Amino acid sequence: MKLLIQVAVFYFFYKIGVVLQSTLEIPVPGSIIGMVLLLVLLLTGLVKERYLHGGANLLLFYLPLFFVPATVGVMNHFRFLSKTEGLIMLLALLVGTIMVLVSSGLVAQKTAASVDNKAEATGVMDDE
Repeated sequence: MKLLIQVAVFYFFYKIGVVLQSTLEIPVPGSIIGMVLLLVLLLTGLVKERYLHGGANLLLFYLPLFFVPATVGVMNHFRFLSKTEGLIMLLALLVGTIMVLVSSGLVAQKTAASVDNKAEATGVMDDE
């Protein structure tokens, strides 16, 4: 029951985002607005992470299943993807994905090094 409530909270924020997007005619998807709203509430401490932790883990566990319909949908456009324009689009997607992976890895390494340096300078370690 606890997991169901936690997942319902995520859905609630999604719906708030959709309502705000349609009411205010914001050119950003409602799901993004809902996520930003939830992020703000988490950062301000109005919503505690521990209240949503189980539901978030459940959704993350099943996240790959949410991509199956999109992947199957791509197969409906196989004719387009086999043409020159489609191959260019696939190449752009591949290059973009590699750029995101590399930049994310670099940012993660820099952030980890920065946190380690800060911990050494202050003498505060996470293990303590």
